[in-house]
Amino acid sequence: MAGESMSGGAWMSDVFSPAGLGYKQGSRTKFFGMGWNPAEFDLPTPPPQVLEALRRYKQGYCLERTDFPEAEAVWDDKRFSLRRDLFFVGPFFAVQGRLAEVLARFDLGEGGLIPFPVYQADLATAYPGEFFLLNFGCIKNSILIDRCEDARKFVVDKASGLQIWHINRSKSAGEVMLSPRALEGPDLWFEEVVHNKLFLSDALGQALLDIGMGEVFRLTRCRVVGAAA
Repeated sequence: MAGESMSGGAWMSDVFSPAGLGYKQGSRTKFFGMGWNPAEFDLPTPPPQVLEALRRYKQGYCLERTDFPEAEAVWDDKRFSLRRDLFFVGPFFAVQGRLAEVLARFDLGEGGLIPFPVYQADLATAYPGEFFLLNFGCIKNSILIDRCEDARKFVVDKASGLQIWHINRSKSAGEVMLSPRALEGPDLWFEEVVHNKLFLSDALGQALLDIGMGEVFRLTRCRVVGAAA
């Protein structure tokens, strides 16, 4: 577009609508101060304090360790062995393997990777491997909503009074535009006025593609635009 220059790139992730990530993974969750969830595929509704933590999690706030599950235990090893390097612990994300190695190389904001225990069915013996909770902790204001043609009003946030927008994941590469503020600070962030989307720096997005995690994170290329020199 005339009067603008491409000054960088970024990625938008629809990972909170993770088709194919798998929900029935054969593990059970224990939250702090509570007993273990049942060893069954039909998960109980999380308690109110967990739902409130999840709401903040999906807005990009850094959570306390006690907001996350205390531990996970595998009761169906066959199902659990099918998990990806990104999987669920309760309603929150956990990572392992190559994905954990990649994320550890980047600035994830105030949160980051938190080691947590996964047990075998006896609830005491450690399950093989290293596992990490994915904590967030960066919120930016760089999206150019007036340039996103199919952006639609979603809800007004009661706490802040901000209009929250829904951005369609099916937009073509480069149609979601961000200001140069997107290039400042952490590589993983949320946009304050965008519902349920995660944003990544160009380098982090490319690193995820390199290890075959692009479809898992459901990445769409964004443009970072600034005034022409």
